[in-house]
Amino acid sequence: MKNLEEEQPRQNILMICINRRVRKDEPSCAGRGSEALADRLEKEIQSRGINLIVERSKCMAHCRAGPTIRLAPRGKFYHGPSDDEIAALLDEAETLCGTTTDNDGDLTTNFLGS
Repeated sequence: MKNLEEEQPRQNILMICINRRVRKDEPSCAGRGSEALADRLEKEIQSRGINLIVERSKCMAHCRAGPTIRLAPRGKFYHGPSDDEIAALLDEAETLCGTTTDNDGDLTTNFLGS
C-alpha cells in the first residue's frame, strides 16, 4: 500500500503573518502593514503565474521584527522586507516553484484568510 504523501508533491506555500495584537502599544505584523503586503504578494504571484499558495497566518512569533513572511517548506524568514527583498523572494519562488506555463496553465489559488 502506497503512502498518499509519497504520491502527491508537497505544495509550496508563501506564509505571511497578519496577526494584530489586542493591545495597540504592542508590535504586530498587521500593525506594520502585513495585510496590504499580503494583498500585494497575492496579486504579484497571480500575475506572474507562480505555482504558490499564499497563506495568511496568525502568528509566526516574530512580532517585533514583522511583517514576517516565509516561503515554505524550504525558505528563510523575511522580517520587515524591503521592496528589493520582496522582488528577490518572488524571483526565488518562481525558480523553486515554477509557473503555470510549467504545468499547462493550471494555477491553483488558495488565499487562506482573505
